[in-house]
Amino acid sequence: MFGKFKTSTLLLCSYVLILVFLSACVTPQKSGPELLEPKNNAQSVPFNNTTLLFGTPSDGEYEVIVKEADTNAEVFRQVVNGGQNISVVVPKGRLKPDTKYKWYVRRKGNDSGASSMWYFTTKKNSLPSVYGLKPDKTEGHPFGALALTWNANDPDDDTLTFVVRVFEVGKDAPVYETTSATNSAVVKDLKQLTNYRWTVEAIDPWGAKSGLSEATFKTKANEAPERIELINPRNGELNVKFNNLLLKWQGYDKDYEDLRYTVTLRTGSSSGQALLSNSTLTEFLVTGLNPDTVYTLSITAVDKYGETRTESFQFTTKVNTPPTKPELTNPANSARVNFVSAKQITFTWTNATDPDEDDVDYEFVLVSGSQIVHKRSAVLSNSYTIDVNSLLDVGKTYTWYVAAKDRHGGRTESDRFTFETYRNTPPSVPTSPYPANGARNLPNRIERFSWDCSDPDGDALKFELYIGESPDNLKLEASNLTTKTYSTSRLFDFGKTYYWKVVVSDGYNPPVEGPVWSFTITAEDRPPTAPVLSSPSNGANGISFNNITLRWRASTDKETAPDRLVYLVYFGKADNMELVATVTGKTDDEIFHTISSVAPATTYYWRVEVKDSFGNYAYSTTWSLKTKPNEAPNIPLNPNPADGSQVPVSGVPTTVTLSWDCSDPDGDSLTYEVYINTSDDFSSVTPYTTTNKSVVVQINTLGRYYWYVVAKDKHGGETKSKTWNFDVKGQ
Repeated sequence: MFGKFKTSTLLLCSYVLILVFLSACVTPQKSGPELLEPKNNAQSVPFNNTTLLFGTPSDGEYEVIVKEADTNAEVFRQVVNGGQNISVVVPKGRLKPDTKYKWYVRRKGNDSGASSMWYFTTKKNSLPSVYGLKPDKTEGHPFGALALTWNANDPDDDTLTFVVRVFEVGKDAPVYETTSATNSAVVKDLKQLTNYRWTVEAIDPWGAKSGLSEATFKTKANEAPERIELINPRNGELNVKFNNLLLKWQGYDKDYEDLRYTVTLRTGSSSGQALLSNSTLTEFLVTGLNPDTVYTLSITAVDKYGETRTESFQFTTKVNTPPTKPELTNPANSARVNFVSAKQITFTWTNATDPDEDDVDYEFVLVSGSQIVHKRSAVLSNSYTIDVNSLLDVGKTYTWYVAAKDRHGGRTESDRFTFETYRNTPPSVPTSPYPANGARNLPNRIERFSWDCSDPDGDALKFELYIGESPDNLKLEASNLTTKTYSTSRLFDFGKTYYWKVVVSDGYNPPVEGPVWSFTITAEDRPPTAPVLSSPSNGANGISFNNITLRWRASTDKETAPDRLVYLVYFGKADNMELVATVTGKTDDEIFHTISSVAPATTYYWRVEVKDSFGNYAYSTTWSLKTKPNEAPNIPLNPNPADGSQVPVSGVPTTVTLSWDCSDPDGDSLTYEVYINTSDDFSSVTPYTTTNKSVVVQINTLGRYYWYVVAKDKHGGETKSKTWNFDVKGQ
């Protein structure tokens, strides 16, 4: 038995050793990115264009993040695709010398899949140097503009700036000083035959300065300007524009001085026109030249020592081109002009343009037959108005056109349009009445009156409607009607005959009266009893403006069953009561209708009309009510996160859901503005706006956040909560 136990123990031990050996041979699966360079806690790492090397366990997007070790301030972040031996360069200017940094790599936006945190310290800053100044110890240099160049070196590859100073030899104050971002500068306006010394000093971004490098040179003697070149137009050029001509020239001087110019333009042997005198300009816009003319341009260049050079050039302007053709627009061709209604006629046309950029004016011509009725020259706009009565006759055809003209005699005429004058005709007598003339057995409410009428001239018509119980005693029912129909809620008496007529006016002629028509109301039916309003009581005050319930006692009718009566509910302001509901099929003694969402602190009026199956109407008295003033929303409470609480997050950026409780005393639906900031100054914060009692906000940094909520109703009421805070902590 002991032997069997010993054998089993040996087998078990062997199995365990094999498992340990196999485990040692299997490469463990990497769970996160692996940092490679610079090594953790590396020293003297370059701070310009620093290369970070790492690998990731899989593809996908990763973030490389670098922060200052002491302040935790982020100085660099870049998203890259995963893989092995990935290198990322931190651009120049992101890192500082002699500073400790920490860096890591993570899955984009997810610290749970992050590498270890490694540290490195950048090298100390080194001094730049300047050498190779040119010119140095040489003579004969131009004094108008001289290029200064030099070489520079920075061991850290910093971007340098250079302070350049030029001194007259023997004097302490510089005659020129500048700061340059390149290895060159141009000094201008020196003296002739003068010795100068000049210095260059390099400064890196961290304030380190090079030694002061110095060189000398001597300027040459002054020479007169060398030549003048006419750039536009070219010397001898033909077909040159004569309006808005931009003259351009360039003077050349061996001393590279800034020259001044006197410019004269002339034709033939004339003395010409002085365009510029002693000016640094090298271009001048000239307009108003003559077409097809040879011009001589004289340009004198003078340097600072008074030496001059004069050159003359010639060019010929192009032949004049007339303006484009204007297009007539109003009145349209073959239009008819109402001699009564049109006191004036405004003629319009499209603007003509001029290929030579000349100013364009117009000549307006009005013709009757072969005779010119009216002509007006130098019309400066594209319209012209005439008085009809003083120039035109009724029943004639007129022709009109315009000519576009430039100042050089160019002229282009438009097409010719005609129009005919006529006198206004009265409207027709109203016909086709509704109700039809002599109609009988009509209900006691006639919902509309209508008629037919037209105007030969197409004038806008207005109508007056008269109604009465005698054809000799009609009373005005409605006026200023612009349509051939009239709707009314008037109730007529049973068994009576009524008379009515329509009077039409076109605004120009005397009114035209229509015939007197009649209709008779039935005597066989009686209207329903009028609805009796019950609540809210007449003149009631402080009524809720959400869900107002209007109640009235049902009407009765001898010929119509209760469920067939139709109730029309009118509601609104005194001058604008509108039909808001039609209620049918009711058999209860009391009937109601609910009005929703009206304005607070407002007086409204309401009434109820009833109609039976014969079309007869009765209506209630009109009552009023006044809604209560609006109350602002209740104060938002119960913040989440709770005031003063901590919110743990796995990393930033992230989001946090803010929520609260709030209600409105009037039952209004509310809108919320949510303000959040990393300080309690919200003056530049744009709020989140929502109709929910929660909002998801973006969190970009760890630390304390302040927030509050403003609740608003649709009537202008608003209430602000207290300011709450919470701390966002990394896990």
